[in-house]
Amino acid sequence: MWVFICPGTVAHTCNPSYSLKQENLKFKEGILRCHPDLAGREQQRGTLSAESQREQSGAGLTSLGADERQQLAKLNAQYRARFGFPFVLAARLSDRAAVPGELERRLHSQPAQELRTALGEVKKIGHLRLADLLDADSSRL
Repeated sequence: MWVFICPGTVAHTCNPSYSLKQENLKFKEGILRCHPDLAGREQQRGTLSAESQREQSGAGLTSLGADERQQLAKLNAQYRARFGFPFVLAARLSDRAAVPGELERRLHSQPAQELRTALGEVKKIGHLRLADLLDADSSRL
């Protein structure tokens, strides 16, 4: 066993095959795990961030019928079981009819490809939110 100190002074007890690449993978997956399920428990409990609520509402995900909600819950659970993180999609660029199909399609992706796709969606969400902030700030000038 080796003890490896990685950036941020976090100590890891690991075997010699441990690498920064593994740490980077954990970091990326951690980013994805911060995202709520689309039309999931957080939405039903009213605990989504204002931004997520607005985005999911705009995509029609806050007005799903019981059957649609159940279908998405089932697909979200399958996705999380397969990849270890929630399905992430820039909801603002989608709609309620497209989300289940996209989720089903991505369930068949290879894990490495899906990680890249999901992180790409996080980037889209970040860009859209940043654009909102910049537009909001410039309108106040």
